[in-house]
Amino acid sequence: MRLGIIGCGVLGKFHAPCAVKAGFSVVACSDPVKENAESLAAQYGAKVVNDAMALCALPDVDVVAICTPTPYHAAYVVEAAKHGKHIFCEKPFCRTLKQCEEALAAAKKAGVKLFVGHVVRYFQEFCAIKQQIADGKVGKVGTVRTYRGGQSPLGEGAWFRDFEKSGGVTLDCIIHDFDWLRYAFGDPERVFAQDLRERIDEGIDYAMVTFRMKNGIIATVTGSWAHPSGFKVLVEVCGDNGMITFDSREAPLASQLRGDGGMAPGVVLPASPVNDSPYYLEWADFKGWLDGKHEPRVTPEDAVWAVRMGLAAIESAEKQQPVTF
Repeated sequence: MRLGIIGCGVLGKFHAPCAVKAGFSVVACSDPVKENAESLAAQYGAKVVNDAMALCALPDVDVVAICTPTPYHAAYVVEAAKHGKHIFCEKPFCRTLKQCEEALAAAKKAGVKLFVGHVVRYFQEFCAIKQQIADGKVGKVGTVRTYRGGQSPLGEGAWFRDFEKSGGVTLDCIIHDFDWLRYAFGDPERVFAQDLRERIDEGIDYAMVTFRMKNGIIATVTGSWAHPSGFKVLVEVCGDNGMITFDSREAPLASQLRGDGGMAPGVVLPASPVNDSPYYLEWADFKGWLDGKHEPRVTPEDAVWAVRMGLAAIESAEKQQPVTF
């Protein structure tokens, strides 16, 4: 299938080879920084489209990949759906629940398939943890703790450090863990959170978010954009018959930078020590869904739920009170 990519910075460049390996062909690239689009397009013999909205209407594009900053996701989803394009959208799905609802409604009305990249569901370590839980290896689970974070990203125009745009470490980073918690343990009942968002413009953000799940499990998620460098992920699942732990420092890490030396860092992406990257696996899952072979591991409704959990955590930190779902 023919793929058009909107947003050709760090994530667009990262997703392109994964999509190609999964069976897509990159035919069009668009980015407000023209050099980004030109660089990516040159790698795949694709054309550069200056107007991203126009890319959504191209007759030779079957699928649109949206790899832009979060505030622009909804508008591009709506436009791509209007032109009958299937859609891959980076997480978080949208910045607000209203945007999520509008984007999801547009995709349903158009009858197109919408896939949101909650890639942690495809990380082999997290798959193994979920399977061991399902197999009863630790008995009845009582508590879960996760940690995710590292160096504060900047992004084009330092958008990551604008809380209104990114939602900080809570909505942009540990939303991965929120989604995985719900995937593994079901819906949350309530949440209480604290954060340091008032220092995000300095490159410092930190959040501690505790969920009580409907099944009684207590899950605490810590996120940090305060490290001088690097990135790490920790997981601890405790049951009445044992404990599962994972520490990403025992596996390799890949740091992806936006541009050449001297440019601001984009995001730091954890790698995996296995042959098939989780980022490829999510694209392969999307391709299988488009080909009618199976249902996707991540549904659009799952993506909305992840945003709901992130925004509830932000609301709790603002009010300094628990928020019930």
